[in-house]
Amino acid sequence: MLFNVPNIISYFRILVAPFFLIFFISDNETLVLISIVLFVLGAFSDWLDGWYARKFNQTSKWGIFIDPLADKILNSTAFLAFVFEGIIPFWMVLIIILRDSFMTFLRLFAESHKLSIKTKEIAKIKTVLQFVLIIYVISVYFVSLLQNDATMLNLVTKDYIYYLMLFLTVFTVWTLIDYIKDNKKVVQILFGYDKK
Repeated sequence: MLFNVPNIISYFRILVAPFFLIFFISDNETLVLISIVLFVLGAFSDWLDGWYARKFNQTSKWGIFIDPLADKILNSTAFLAFVFEGIIPFWMVLIIILRDSFMTFLRLFAESHKLSIKTKEIAKIKTVLQFVLIIYVISVYFVSLLQNDATMLNLVTKDYIYYLMLFLTVFTVWTLIDYIKDNKKVVQILFGYDKK
């Protein structure tokens, strides 16, 4: 099941990530536009692989793992691109990457110990909010390049973008706390503290 259609769609998101980064920070209008198209396609593919898996009964353990991992890779790459362009601070992105890395490790640990991780709706909401914020920022960034308009770019760099990203960072941490709370047994085993 490594190469069924839903998983191939997830691989597409992973493949898109480095191209998005390179194109977005290029300062070339055409390449930035391509980066936007790539990201939007990647965001759409997140819905598409889940829909296809359910519609044609192609869900798999690997798919359950690779789908959210692909989201994390694509979104984290976009946030890193924003750091390179001075749009958001690195510490926020670092928190998000550390959270996502821990959750990926926790899922791998649980799988290796034949344990299950409860999927949370709040984590899906987090991913959607990240997609929305990223698409907004890259769209305004492109328009500012196209018009060579510093005022337009201020829509990205002004304080409210900082606070939106701060909210998203705090919300991301909250999803981790929520996961730990609902998967306490897995976390206890991970750290060698399993109450019987």
